[in-house]
Amino acid sequence: MHKQASSLRCYIASTLLTNLDPFLEREGFCHGLVMFAVPEIGLMFRCRAEGERIDLEFGAFFSLLKFLKTYLVKDAARELYVCSSNPEFVLSFRPISRHLAKGTTREVLLRDYLRDYLIQVGFVESQNNRCLTSPVEYPSLPEGFKTILKPNVRSDKRSEFKPFQRGIRL
Repeated sequence: MHKQASSLRCYIASTLLTNLDPFLEREGFCHGLVMFAVPEIGLMFRCRAEGERIDLEFGAFFSLLKFLKTYLVKDAARELYVCSSNPEFVLSFRPISRHLAKGTTREVLLRDYLRDYLIQVGFVESQNNRCLTSPVEYPSLPEGFKTILKPNVRSDKRSEFKPFQRGIRL
């Protein structure tokens, strides 16, 4: 059984793919990828996106926060430790950063999430960033694991075909 977590260690990453498969290129797929993972709860997410490297990293960060705010059982975790392999992202949380300047969309979003969570951001070497791990190597959750995620009642009741999306613009 899973005990209630007071804090969660989360991982984020992004990448820009310079060489895209010619078919995907013709179909207009995005060159970027945003990723986040929370190994303690067996969560790994990847999505194509378009943007600059720092925009993709913030996209991964805010996607993680939105997911946790939406699906994490209330009071399951109050503290989040977010690890990134992008030094520019990590250093952007310093007071004089242009990426989180007062009044910007990012700063306002961050302030909103800080009402719900105590968030720490830290650097992790790429080889230790768990969201860069292949899904094949990602460990399974133990038998009897009690999840701290709320079920998505809308999507659990019906199945539907969803074609591949080309990605999102950040």
